[in-house]
Formats: sequence, C-alpha cells, structure tokens
Amino acid sequence: MPIHNGAAFLKEAMESILQQTLGDFEYLIVDDASTDHSVEIIRSLKDPRIRLIQSPERLKLSGALNLGLDHARGRYVARMDADDISHPRRLEIQARFLEQNPKIGLCGTWIRYFGGTSHAVLKKPLTHEAIRAFTLLDTPFAHPTVMMRRDLFDHHHLRFDGRYFPTEDFELWTRALGHFKAANLPEILLNYRIHGQSLTGLDWSAMDEQAILIIRTQLLALGLSPTAEELRFHRQLAMGRLEMTPSRLDQAESWLTTILAANQRERTFSPEALEKLLSDLWFRTCLHTARHGFWVARRYSSSPLHLHDTMPDRGQWLIRLAALKNKLRL
Repeated sequence: MPIHNGAAFLKEAMESILQQTLGDFEYLIVDDASTDHSVEIIRSLKDPRIRLIQSPERLKLSGALNLGLDHARGRYVARMDADDISHPRRLEIQARFLEQNPKIGLCGTWIRYFGGTSHAVLKKPLTHEAIRAFTLLDTPFAHPTVMMRRDLFDHHHLRFDGRYFPTEDFELWTRALGHFKAANLPEILLNYRIHGQSLTGLDWSAMDEQAILIIRTQLLALGLSPTAEELRFHRQLAMGRLEMTPSRLDQAESWLTTILAANQRERTFSPEALEKLLSDLWFRTCLHTARHGFWVARRYSSSPLHLHDTMPDRGQWLIRLAALKNKLRL
C-alpha cells in the first residue's frame, strides 16, 4: 500500500486490512515522502505484521509500487490503496482462489463506489479471454483489488512504468496478460472511495491520453493503423461519452465492424470474447441513440454486431426507451 499525504482515510483503510480473516501476511506500506501525519498514524497501530518503508524523496505512484514489489516476501502480493476499504474476507477469498488455480497469475474483484454520489458496482470481466478482449476498451481490473503471484511478476520482470501515469496499472496488465492467465472474481470485495483527491476524480484528460497509447498497441496487434482521430473516437465510444446522432451511430458501427473483421483475420483475441464485447458496446451505443426514434431498434438488430445477445429482448427495450423519450404510449 503506497501512501502520500493520505492521513484523512488512512486508519480506516489500515484497519480493514489488519482485521482480515486471513491473518498470515506482511502489511507492506510505502510512505512516499508524506509531509502530513500519515507516518504517525501508521506507527500508532502496533501490529507486528506492518512493515513501513519510507522514501525520503517523492517516487510517485509507480515508483512507490515498484519499491513495494521489490521488498515483498509473500507468495502473493495484494494491492491496497490508503483511502479504500477491503471487505473482511478479501485476502482469504483471493488467496484461496489462486491456490486452487495455479495457472492464474493475477486476480482482481468487483468493487462498490462510495464517498460520492454514486454507490454503483463496477463489474470487470471474469475470464482470461474476456479480460484480454476488454483491454481494447479500458483497464480490465480495479487496481486496488488485484492479487498477484510474486514469482511470476519477478520472473517476467513485470513492474509499473511511470511513463504511463496515471494509467500505469493498465499498461502493466496488458504486458502481464501476454505471459500468464488472469481472472476477476464476481464478488464485491473492496469499497472504492471517491473524493476530491482520488485519481478516479482527477486527470481524466491525462488518463485518456495515456489509455489511448495503450489501446493503440492493442489495435496494432490486430493489424490496424488507427489515426489520432480514430483513437479519440474509439476512447470516447468505449467510455460512453459521445452524444450519439444518426451519423455518429453509422461511424460507431463501421469502426466496431472494422475491429471485428480485423480479429477474424488475425485471431489476436478470442473471437467469442471479442464478439460479445463489441456486441455489448453496440447495444449500449444504440441505447444512447434510442431517443432519435424506433428505427434505432431495427438498426441494432440488423447490424453484424448483433451477435452475442445475452438479452433476447434488447430490441424491445430500445423500442420502449424510444417511446418513453418521445412520450408515446405503447
């Protein structure tokens, strides 16, 4: 757990780890040149499992995380942030899963947001193939939930690259997925705090710019050569930020179909996993466009992206939404 001037929520975060049902661990905390009362709080909790490493100069997140990885001695390394709350059985559940699945080198979980207006649950993809495909859109793990096999990360020289701040975790996962399998557990094992100083609430423009560089590498692996404009469109489409119009829906369908065809040629990602990913994104895109009329439902169903429909009545949902937005009665 890295920390830099995070005294406000530190004790609560630490207690959520010290009270875990799995008690056999070292609690490695890297103080990244804090100038507040963070170190005093850490030392006030008299627990022999706590190992405090203090950096006299600012390392920033990637440097602090790498320092922690270099000092870790456990079979597994679990991430934690100094403002979140881990559920009591988090370490027990993740460690048991890795013990039972020796080919899995990286394991995350779902999270619930708190501290702000949203209490939504963030559900990341579960299987290795779905996780790999998801890297075409965004990071496939909630960073503070991951648990890693230390020997695999050491063997493959996997460390965080600070050049990709604030998405260095996303970049690391894309490299790690090329060496071993990963999974996310379909359980909420961490509460993720949203506040004014959390990275989730800051630097979205910088986050987008770095994420685009990572996603570009994934698209190049498909044999595509996206322009800067296509990359920006791709990112905004993936994050659901576009104000959809009929012409943009045309653009979205064309772009997603291009990705699908490229993977059919190159087989870079699991065809089934990528088809489901793009089909789900196509549905969400049409959902945002439904206010333009009932034709969106027909367009959705007739598209080559309408492949893995896990909800057979999705077209009917689009019709109902169009009716609602146009204040019509069905």
